[in-house]
Amino acid sequence: MIDFQARNVRLSGMEKGEKRGTYELSGAISAAGRLFTWLDDIILIIVCAAIIVLAAIALGEAFTDFINFREHSIPHTTSDLMFVLIIMELSRQVLGQLHREQFSLNPFLFIGVIASIRGILIMQMRLSLEEVEWTQGITQMGIYATIVLILVLCYYLTTKTEKTR
Repeated sequence: MIDFQARNVRLSGMEKGEKRGTYELSGAISAAGRLFTWLDDIILIIVCAAIIVLAAIALGEAFTDFINFREHSIPHTTSDLMFVLIIMELSRQVLGQLHREQFSLNPFLFIGVIASIRGILIMQMRLSLEEVEWTQGITQMGIYATIVLILVLCYYLTTKTEKTR
């Protein structure tokens, strides 16, 4: 993140103590920086609100599926609820940006794991309904399972790397 509050900008390649190349930032540049930061916050708030509205709509659809119980409502409801989890993880990442928290890869790894598990569940449902061929369904489930393993390994490596810093 750019610090627009800085008063001195030093050109690279200059020696310490040299006055040449040091410029005072004008008040207009500082005001522009505050304006852009404010606009960034407003946009993040709008995006986060839209994400939460979408999650509420998806949650409403999940409850509608559950209330209007049909033969295969439980797998659909489970899939919808996992989709709401994915959306909420995205909103948490946007909120983190709004609070100027350090960027973390972990929420995206969680989203990937949840999405892959959701894909496995959907594929199991399609296999049980005989909507897909057995080998195609098993292959896709194997791919989703491999993605889960890779993402869990990435999560392990990133948390191990963060602890050593």
